[in-house]
Amino acid sequence: MSRRYYKLPPLTSLATFETAARHRSFKGAAEELGVTPGAVSHQIKFLETELGLSLFDRKHHGNNLTDHGESLFAVLQSSFTAVSSTLANLRRSASDKEVIISGTTAVSFMWLPPRLAEFWKQHPEIPVNQHVTDNPDSQGVAVDLKICYGFVENESTQKHTLFQDELVPLCSPSFAKEFPYTSIEDLAQAPLIHLRAKDKNWSNWFSWFNALGYKGKIAPGTHVNNYMIGLQVAGDGMGIVLGWKHLCKPKIDSGELLIYGDTSIPAPSALYIMSEKEELLPENVKILRDFLIAKP
Repeated sequence: MSRRYYKLPPLTSLATFETAARHRSFKGAAEELGVTPGAVSHQIKFLETELGLSLFDRKHHGNNLTDHGESLFAVLQSSFTAVSSTLANLRRSASDKEVIISGTTAVSFMWLPPRLAEFWKQHPEIPVNQHVTDNPDSQGVAVDLKICYGFVENESTQKHTLFQDELVPLCSPSFAKEFPYTSIEDLAQAPLIHLRAKDKNWSNWFSWFNALGYKGKIAPGTHVNNYMIGLQVAGDGMGIVLGWKHLCKPKIDSGELLIYGDTSIPAPSALYIMSEKEELLPENVKILRDFLIAKP
């Protein structure tokens, strides 16, 4: 019989359990691991037998963790995160100081560039690489910092608020001249530009009108799958796009877009910058993060 120095169950069963617990789904874990749900179930049952206790509550619908399962999941998630961070740092050469930051196309092209330009004036020795994606589920690229709208609690990460924005209608000057603002009811029937985003955290016209108490019909308008395209369509005078006032400040200041009417609401969530736990962050990552927090 082989000795287990740390007296651990097989790592495959632990890794399978962590994945299933994170997804709260055997099917989701199977898709991530590239195995069948039956194989995931087999590993979980093996681990439960090894430990002599239940990790998932099978008495109710769904895959809820028992108290023992929650305790084990918290330890495994923290441990795997620490191992991942250590391996990432080991892969970096001593001279590799690059910081990888992720953001949507709108954040990466409108909000981040002027701040990075100022950052490089103060820290020319720190290279920064941008990872641009509008897919919140994109994987395969390890990033040090992630800028996102809204936040999903995760014990392995920390968040810091960058800024709270304001949601306003935006259109081109020519559009505003041809179709002057009259009322919220008429705005709802105007040619609106709708964003079909994979990230459902971002607000849309329906939630905006609802927050203002408007319950009537909303024009179907034009649909785009990228916010920068929506801004471009609005800039071409084809309709009204829902704008994040602070995020879109460069286009407003340049006169390309203007605020249509005088109706606005606070954005339901803030823009955050996310990273691993403080003790796992390289110094260059901390420097860039702290700089961006100070330059909202």
